[in-house]
Amino acid sequence: MTKLGIILASARPNRVGEKVAGWVRDAVPADVDVDLIDLREVALPAFDETTSPKAEQPKTTVHAVSWAERIGALDAVVILTPQYNGAYPGALKNAVDFLYAEWSELPTILVGYGWGSAGEVLPMLETLMTRVGADVVSSIGLGFREDLSVEGELFVAEEKTATLHEQLTAIASEVPVSVS
Repeated sequence: MTKLGIILASARPNRVGEKVAGWVRDAVPADVDVDLIDLREVALPAFDETTSPKAEQPKTTVHAVSWAERIGALDAVVILTPQYNGAYPGALKNAVDFLYAEWSELPTILVGYGWGSAGEVLPMLETLMTRVGADVVSSIGLGFREDLSVEGELFVAEEKTATLHEQLTAIASEVPVSVS
């Protein structure tokens, strides 16, 4: 069974990300195991490892080991990010920076939300994820007014929902099935 991570990047108390995560979860094929990863709950400190993740040395902190194991167990990931001041939240950048090998070739779908359908943040996040070796498959932007209210009420067009479902189905079908 494919294991899909859905990373909720906003750590703000008044976020609408949980509702966007629900929209993504509803589009996931039934035969896919989902790990909802809330960065507010993960609560990684500012990067504090003794070596660069790119050096591929053993992690030295409990939180880095735990984070690496959680992402390393995934077959694919959807990263949900708000667009804050034209960029992604610091918690997301920090979470990405803790790892390197775990992102390598990981099929990744980016879902951004905010004003202008997250048109500024999605290219930035794609650049970041490509730099750490992730296989960025696609991105979808949700806009305030067009797809959701600033309070989080969703009214996403059926075409976007269908596109997301197709992308999730495609990455789930391309993931090799492990034989025990």
